[in-house]
Amino acid sequence: MVESYNSRTIYYSALSQKISSKSKNLSILRLVLFIIAAFGVYLSAVYASISLVVLVLSVSILSFAMLVQYHSKVLYELQLLKAYTQINENEEKAEKGNYSNFKDGEIFQDPEHPFAFDIDLFGKGSLFQFLARTVTNIGTEQLAKRLKNPILIKDRIIERQRFINFLASQLEWRQKFQATGTAHEEGENDRERIMNWIKLPGLFQNMLYLYLVILIPVVTTLFTALLSIKMITFQNYLLYLIIPWGIAGTLIKKTNTRHSLVSKTSDMLVKYSKLLKIIDELKSKENLKFPKDLQAINSVEAGKKLKELSAILNALDNRLNPISWTLLNAIFLWDILQMIRLEKWQKKNQKELAEWFYLIAETDALISLANFNFNMKDSTVPEFSISDEMILAKALGHPLIAGSTRVHNDVEILKGSFVLITGANMAGKSTYLRTIATSMVLAMNGCSVPAQSYQFSPIQLYTSIRTQDSLQKNESYFYAELKRLKSIIDVLRDGNELFIILDEILKGTNSKDKHQGSEALLKQLISLKSSGIVATHDIMLGELESIFPDNIRNFCFEVDITDERLDFDYKLRRGVSQNMNATILMRQMGITV
Repeated sequence: MVESYNSRTIYYSALSQKISSKSKNLSILRLVLFIIAAFGVYLSAVYASISLVVLVLSVSILSFAMLVQYHSKVLYELQLLKAYTQINENEEKAEKGNYSNFKDGEIFQDPEHPFAFDIDLFGKGSLFQFLARTVTNIGTEQLAKRLKNPILIKDRIIERQRFINFLASQLEWRQKFQATGTAHEEGENDRERIMNWIKLPGLFQNMLYLYLVILIPVVTTLFTALLSIKMITFQNYLLYLIIPWGIAGTLIKKTNTRHSLVSKTSDMLVKYSKLLKIIDELKSKENLKFPKDLQAINSVEAGKKLKELSAILNALDNRLNPISWTLLNAIFLWDILQMIRLEKWQKKNQKELAEWFYLIAETDALISLANFNFNMKDSTVPEFSISDEMILAKALGHPLIAGSTRVHNDVEILKGSFVLITGANMAGKSTYLRTIATSMVLAMNGCSVPAQSYQFSPIQLYTSIRTQDSLQKNESYFYAELKRLKSIIDVLRDGNELFIILDEILKGTNSKDKHQGSEALLKQLISLKSSGIVATHDIMLGELESIFPDNIRNFCFEVDITDERLDFDYKLRRGVSQNMNATILMRQMGITV
């Protein structure tokens, strides 16, 4: 994998250097052309040839404009190539375990979420950072939303699996989408501003405004012509201009109110229109491979419409320059003209805009998941259970642990039953819990998982692994955990099926109280027909297997102790743990026991 990304990095880096050299040459050519033009105008003026001055100026301006336009295309090509280079460099680093160049999703962190905080879904070193390759703000939000709310409907998961696997095979297309998105900027709140504006009623619907924008340019042209042939004085011409300026000035507060909502969002719209064009390149050939909700959205029309809106907003933004405002409103009644164009676009496309943004966001998010499948070579596509297994996996590992050090374990958890995990400190219990939870999130999002085989039943996931106390809420650690457990019970009592993962129940109380409470909780969870896995240091809970042989099975992680040397193999075994290591670890840390 490193060689593949490395070869692409070398290729795009070499192209970047070539185009960079071309860009520098064009900059020099622009300077030379400017000097030649200036010298030509000077010579023409010396020889007192007005017609020659006009000719030289016209040719120079036209040539310079064409050169600037061509140079702009070259500069954009250079931006794209640099983006391609950076994309592949980042993937090289990721293969070596460095994900620091990717978004960590810290802003999506939510300690109250049913599982996100417990399984390190967001933050530095999180699953989100491992997956995220999004290039739009809406795509980043959509990826977070998908991970926090996995799909529970079998047919939709299958649909996503097929599309993600298809995208995984489209490396060139994926990187074209990523490079284009990277090469264009967008403001943090641009999408929200556009969506807030699109819902508002129009302010320039009165036909009088339309008549004015037709009439004023005609009258201004007439007065300008009269001035040029000296049929009116300049003072009278200025008196006339008070009319269009006065109209625009009277409506300036109304115009400013709406313009402020959408001002300077045109860059985002250009970016999104280009991404839609790239989506359409794939849809036009492989539309049936797209999920049904994405198939139905017309990407061609969407791209054209967003480009059109961008042009309108660019035109409207010209009013931000005082000189432009003065001239354009005098000639065209510019403010009202552009507001009419804007509201016409708004009325025509109000219903579809959210769909277009969704198409971009969902595709962007799915590209991240496809990239994961492409990179994770030692993985399998999850299948659906055909009997009572909630999860049945062979050699399942945690994707965030490098393949060279990753330990794989089997998983078998039946519907309505719990696996009870005991083991010494640092033996691998918590990692095993997070491995299972993470695999479920990936599987229900249509991704591959690092395992030899994986069968599952889609189900809502709820965890209690990392409880926090709260000074702000005046809550103790123990009370916070009780609240978490109560929320699980409440969801079950409402008739919902849950897969529950608990780590060390009732940590904040004494051993006897903890044992009694843990036993009571497990009995209640069994009575509510839930499924899951519980890790504990309380080996006495292992006796519950004899009481509930159909609902509880004991497994453990052991540590081999030789002359106070601890050896962990992190392999799951049947039964209850026999070895504990707390006092040994304390002595090794220099604490007298």
